[in-house]
Amino acid sequence: MPSENTWTAVAGLKQPVTKGRVRSWVTTPNFGALPKDQKPVNPYDDRQLGANNNKTLATYQTGTGPVTTAINTYELTAADLINANANTCTSVGWDTVKSAASNASILKAFVKVADAKVNIPVALAEASKTSSLILDTAKRIDRAYRAFRKGNLRGVAQNLNITPKRLHKSWLEYKYGWMPLLMDVKGAAEFFAQQHIVRPTRFTVTAVEEVLKTFDTSSNIQGYGGQPGDWHINVFTSCHVKAKTKLWCELTSPHLSELQQLGLTNPLLVAWELVPFSFVFDWFVHVGDYLTGLTALQGVTIRRQVHSTIDSRAWSQYGPPTVRLLSGTTYRHSGWNWQSSDRRYTRHNNFAAPWGLYPPVDSKFDFPKLVTSLALIQGSYRGSAKTARL
Repeated sequence: MPSENTWTAVAGLKQPVTKGRVRSWVTTPNFGALPKDQKPVNPYDDRQLGANNNKTLATYQTGTGPVTTAINTYELTAADLINANANTCTSVGWDTVKSAASNASILKAFVKVADAKVNIPVALAEASKTSSLILDTAKRIDRAYRAFRKGNLRGVAQNLNITPKRLHKSWLEYKYGWMPLLMDVKGAAEFFAQQHIVRPTRFTVTAVEEVLKTFDTSSNIQGYGGQPGDWHINVFTSCHVKAKTKLWCELTSPHLSELQQLGLTNPLLVAWELVPFSFVFDWFVHVGDYLTGLTALQGVTIRRQVHSTIDSRAWSQYGPPTVRLLSGTTYRHSGWNWQSSDRRYTRHNNFAAPWGLYPPVDSKFDFPKLVTSLALIQGSYRGSAKTARL
């Protein structure tokens, strides 16, 4: 396996700017001559590191006496600055976040392979609710029209659920009644169209998951010649990960794949969708996507696959210059201004199948979820939603 390492030789140096690279890769003989569709996905690792340092000058002077230099050097090596970066990321659990991003990216790819159109068992189980929704809406529209003809605008608003006390009903009907119904109609239309425009025998899917987090671990320490906690040190860390998954697939059993697209081969997903308020749980833990991914490969074979991550970390620590007077002695410190960066790119072709994944966790609580939550609380909603993907 070829490799390159320009970092080890400079990691122990104390200098203003240090850069290096560590990488390794796998080569395939006659790679360029192979047909594009037969080129293998070779593993590749590439780590690029950088550190910016500054010379520390610390002096002390008693009264009007001579100035004595205590420190006049670069205090940290490039490896020290990189380790400070790594230690901060470890302390905030960044490795767990990176692993979760990879899991989410791979699961997204399998959900795309599944290409679910409509879940027939769920639609049949909720047929009575759907028909009641349509009939009730038609009756309310008719009553609203009659009220409008009589000039009763209040009656129009009440029948259409657009008064302040009834607006939540309209939102819930739209979000968990009409939207799922329209999505089912769209999916069914796509499925029937697919019978004439057959799904490609060979196709590719790509999925990306990105996470950016920043951490402020600033603290107060004792300054040179000062008191405990009298020097504020700014410490800032930025961590960004981009996980990408690509699958080259082949449709090996079209009929089995079609059954999977209709939800006929996934009883676990059907059971989950029929659980009351399962959509609320899906806001935070994507169980529905996980269950969809479990049967994604029914009728489909993966010919090639690749998963890559770009893990970029930036760290900085700044301590302003200080002057302290203690027992007639003046202490001066030039301060700190340190930075380091660590970018790691990894590509491999061996990762977990659907059963080896887990439901991604999403802690975001955005405005639409807030509105829906308030509507559920206000209306004491007890319905069963077909789908819920905010």
